[in-house]
Amino acid sequence: MVFDYMDYFVSMSVGLTGFASEAIAPEIDPVGIKAVYLQAFDEKLPGGMAEQILQRYKALFDAAGGKPGNEEQLVGQMLAGSGTSPAQILAMRQLIFLWYAGAWPTVQYDNSPSRGQTFSSVISAESYTQGLVWRVMQSHPMGSSTYNYGYWAADPPPLSAYLENPV
Repeated sequence: MVFDYMDYFVSMSVGLTGFASEAIAPEIDPVGIKAVYLQAFDEKLPGGMAEQILQRYKALFDAAGGKPGNEEQLVGQMLAGSGTSPAQILAMRQLIFLWYAGAWPTVQYDNSPSRGQTFSSVISAESYTQGLVWRVMQSHPMGSSTYNYGYWAADPPPLSAYLENPV
């Protein structure tokens, strides 16, 4: 790969998750979950699909001026299907799940009324604790908290404290 696809991965992830880049890829990042997720995205998809998706996103990003701020619009164009295959759209949906749940979903299709089932496997203990779902719920995963004892006695901070800044 000739371009640094971490920057485009983060930018595309901003558009997919709705979180600011400072929240999902902070400048000071001792956990480095974005690298774990990028590796999982690349390894779980067949035949270089992750690179194809990121190349497509890069082309749209560059054509739009190459400046942050329109990530959701660019991702929307990709998810609308123009130039994006159904398998790539599913892969992008799987990436959303990965960011929120810290797990990679696998869809097994069948002829049932629900058309199949989704199974997921957690990437790592850190990916589970870093899932964005905990921020959305203004909570923390069981057995892992950065809060001090008795935090529940005080009013919770505003939702923006969970969504905009790493907890």
